[in-house]
Amino acid sequence: MLGPISPDRQDRLSRRWAAGRTVALVLVLFCMALSGCYWLKYGKLMRTHVDLLLSMATKMGDVLEDDRPIVTAEFSYPLERAQDFMRIVSTRYGEQRSLQEFRHFLEMYAELLKEPDRLRGHNENSVGFRERVAALRQEGQVVKALLAEEGW
Repeated sequence: MLGPISPDRQDRLSRRWAAGRTVALVLVLFCMALSGCYWLKYGKLMRTHVDLLLSMATKMGDVLEDDRPIVTAEFSYPLERAQDFMRIVSTRYGEQRSLQEFRHFLEMYAELLKEPDRLRGHNENSVGFRERVAALRQEGQVVKALLAEEGW
């Protein structure tokens, strides 16, 4: 032993140790928050919803042409998820033009969901349905173009 342990030395070591742990904890929490941050994925998630709903609309048209029964829940569930996404991001991105167009896109898809019942009831062909799907596809391209314009 070189002599009695200085209380100042121990205090400095414990403060350094505590500061290091605090910094490490803050870094870990920051990395966790950043990796799961919903706001950073706005553009990617919106594109995913647009692509999914467009593929569901195409599938709905194929089912109609094959004269198979349509399970409404299969086609409405993706719409509900997209509406939830819109509700969540509208608090932060409500003024974005892409979100406003996305809202219009979802309204068009919701109207498209009503179409199969109308067509079945009147034994009409699906040409009108395909035209509405084409209009929905065009609206989806508008949403994607606005996302690119906004830097997403």
